[in-house]
Amino acid sequence: MKRWAIVLLVLTMLTAGATLAYGQSAAGPAQLGIDLVTSEHYPEVTFAITLPSEMLVEDGATPTFAITENGRPLTVLATDAESATRVPQDVVLLIDTSGSMAGDPLEDAKAAARGFLNQLSADDRVALVSFAFKPTVVSSFTSDRTALLAAIDGLQASGETAVHDAIVSAAGLVAQSDRQVTLVLLSDGGDTVSVNTFDNAVGAVKAAGVPVFAVALESGEWDPQALQTLATASGGRYLATADSRELTALYEGIARELTSRYLVTFTSLAPNTKDLDIAVTATVGDQIASAGTVIGNPLYASIATSAPAPIVATMPPKWRSSLVVVLLFAAVAGFVGSIGLMLIRPKASLDRLDFYDQAAGARGAADATPGSPAALKGKLVDAVGYVAGRSGFTKALHSKLEQAGLPLRPNEYIYLHLLGVLIVGLLSALLTGSFALSMFVVVLAIAIPLLLLENRIEKRRAKFEEQLPELLNLVAGSLRAGWGMLQSVALVVEQMPAPASDEFRRVQTEARLGLSVEEALENMADRLQSEDFRWTVTAISIQREVGGNLAEVLDIVSSTMRDRAELRRHIRGLTAEGRISGVILMALPFVELAALTLANPTYLGTMFEHPFGWFLTLMGVLLLIVGGIWLRRAMAVEV
Repeated sequence: MKRWAIVLLVLTMLTAGATLAYGQSAAGPAQLGIDLVTSEHYPEVTFAITLPSEMLVEDGATPTFAITENGRPLTVLATDAESATRVPQDVVLLIDTSGSMAGDPLEDAKAAARGFLNQLSADDRVALVSFAFKPTVVSSFTSDRTALLAAIDGLQASGETAVHDAIVSAAGLVAQSDRQVTLVLLSDGGDTVSVNTFDNAVGAVKAAGVPVFAVALESGEWDPQALQTLATASGGRYLATADSRELTALYEGIARELTSRYLVTFTSLAPNTKDLDIAVTATVGDQIASAGTVIGNPLYASIATSAPAPIVATMPPKWRSSLVVVLLFAAVAGFVGSIGLMLIRPKASLDRLDFYDQAAGARGAADATPGSPAALKGKLVDAVGYVAGRSGFTKALHSKLEQAGLPLRPNEYIYLHLLGVLIVGLLSALLTGSFALSMFVVVLAIAIPLLLLENRIEKRRAKFEEQLPELLNLVAGSLRAGWGMLQSVALVVEQMPAPASDEFRRVQTEARLGLSVEEALENMADRLQSEDFRWTVTAISIQREVGGNLAEVLDIVSSTMRDRAELRRHIRGLTAEGRISGVILMALPFVELAALTLANPTYLGTMFEHPFGWFLTLMGVLLLIVGGIWLRRAMAVEV
């Protein structure tokens, strides 16, 4: 129990550390705008980097860019000013027309939008979306400046603020464009009436692959955190002002940034991760700006065209996951084995007679034909047994297998267990392609056979204790008939079914090999770990020392055991309701999880994508374990 507590504590600390690291990495708005241009020739990737207006170079000098991928520095292949070979682009202007914008704020916003149009080239197209109670597409993508100016002049303020719905609606316009698209959002308040959630809005712009330049007009209802998160997550920028008269300068700065972008090409390291965490730092003189974004790894994207795929010198993700599982399994096994070989001294004395079956098995393997499958299996089993035996694990497992009544040597069981874990891990990695899920399946494959072994031991012990009163009556009757103790043991072997017959056959064999009947029975009690039978052996030993009628003693012990069994069944009936309640309470969270996953697979997706969601899950499991232990202790009554 202590070891499980330590493991759970370590997992909790790791999860808390990951949550803290995530919170620190997500802090602070981005200063650069980042827009993915192409990754068709992956691992070569091209981004369009938008510098803040105050960092734009006027003398034609090129800024210095430094790029990292998943924390590792990359080599920048080329840096080109997009203005030299600029292609037309599309922009979606989202303007807040809620009631709080009435008066000067909306008039200043209109003036800023007109100034923004004047800064763009004639070939650039602009779409206009206003939002109050709901978003309205005032104008689709067009380069007709007269129509756009008329649409801007017609905006009127009234109603609430549906920011999230406006962002989702604007992201839907991206499908109508065959150019690079940028969203420029102006809002003076937090969302109040949207049908879509903030996560839906962020997911929409991420799916569309468009950066968002969020401009906040500070008011009593503005929500800077949401706009900052939206800009950062999309690779855009966040700007804010408390004076609506400054909107024109901000919009003209954004227009200059969009028309003075830089195309930066670099070579990806093609890591085995589903997402690529890209961080960009730009340096102009003594000014430094940085930002980050996350893009999907093209190695994981399905190819939707019929053109031949470029040859990439990497392994498929599923094979790589399988290789990772195998290497991790081998590393853990090698580490444990090496620690055991270094720290555990080999025993100088000979093994006890308990292991004579292993010696016989080893001789049988040695007699096999060299090079045959049987010989190879024997060598593998012996190698596993050698490593396990040096750490004392073989002896403990030998006792467990005896208690369970399994006709296996410890070496064979360990070999089969390890082989099963390896096969299950490989199949899980191949079928799911998920490393985390594969490791979870491997942990289950390690734990389940051990739990089944313990369950078999408990069932076999319970069955023996059920046979014990009848067995004692049979021995008492044979003693009254004038038979000796060893003859009574032989009668039990003949008349009683397993497991009693199997255990007493071993007592009979040990007595014939020179042990006294009392010593053989004590060995049987140690082997079975049965409290009732240990009392029986104690009663027999006392009677042998002080004398008396052993048959009568055994009758009394048998009667006592029947009374205890009856009381135990009565208590079990009284606690049945509590036990079934415990089972229901332990199973209910998993049943609900399965039902929700089947009914709506995406409902819980967000929870398992965020570190805090994993932290809550871990805490829930911990509380579930504590509650299960408490219920088990509450329902356990000693008899």
